[in-house]
Amino acid sequence: MRFRSRVVAVALAGAMVAGPVVATAPPARAIHRGDDARIATYPFMVSLRLASTPDSPRCGGTLVEPDIVLTAAHCVAGVPQGGIAAVVGADIPDWPGAPQVDTLGHAVPDTFDLSVDNRDDIAVVRLATRQSTPTVELAAVEPQVGDHVVTAGWGCTNAPPVCEVMATSLQASRQAVLDEVASCGTDVFWTRPLYHAPTTICTKGVRHRSTINRGDSGGPLLVGGRCGGPLRQVGVTSLGADSTTRLYAGFTSIPVEADWIATAIRSLRDA
Repeated sequence: MRFRSRVVAVALAGAMVAGPVVATAPPARAIHRGDDARIATYPFMVSLRLASTPDSPRCGGTLVEPDIVLTAAHCVAGVPQGGIAAVVGADIPDWPGAPQVDTLGHAVPDTFDLSVDNRDDIAVVRLATRQSTPTVELAAVEPQVGDHVVTAGWGCTNAPPVCEVMATSLQASRQAVLDEVASCGTDVFWTRPLYHAPTTICTKGVRHRSTINRGDSGGPLLVGGRCGGPLRQVGVTSLGADSTTRLYAGFTSIPVEADWIATAIRSLRDA
């Protein structure tokens, strides 16, 4: 998630970067006006870093199989194979002592091209060691307009686009699904070239102005939970608004990308 507009372009969140970045992904954003979230509720959360700077969190991700992490394409595009490290199922206070897991490689859709738009902003990463941490199930159907969903991540908690206040623990934000045509379009995601692509699920915070900001890229959009059953992941954090008044967010649709995800996982394991 990156800002590419005149003032505010929460567009494609990349990393909560504290030092130099050697890949092409832009800096990430995290949740503004979220709530403290227990890692026990989101045990599948993964913090991704560059292997060359493993103490600098870059993006979020989710453990979808014991050796597979799902994240955004812009988080890993341009990074050498094996150049990503992961911390699985740990929150910020535990990061210093948490084991860092090496990766064997990652896959990005051939159609992903950030110079055009955020279409197919999704990636899978294969871990070098299988994890015993709980995984998250992938949803097969997109939520309906008006449904409530949840996004979670780490990073700056002040209002975008600046990064002034870093999160001290995992943050979550309840979101409401918007109509893509009626509510989300060039008047919200107007950066040129136009980043908002058809694979995006668009949302706004149930709490006024609660939105993604630095640190959330690659993290999950979730459905279910509580009375709705186990949490299932329906989207990957990709895009934020250029508007300073409508702080909407865009997530790559997992149901749209389901076939690519399955094929990419097989290809990484066969490599």
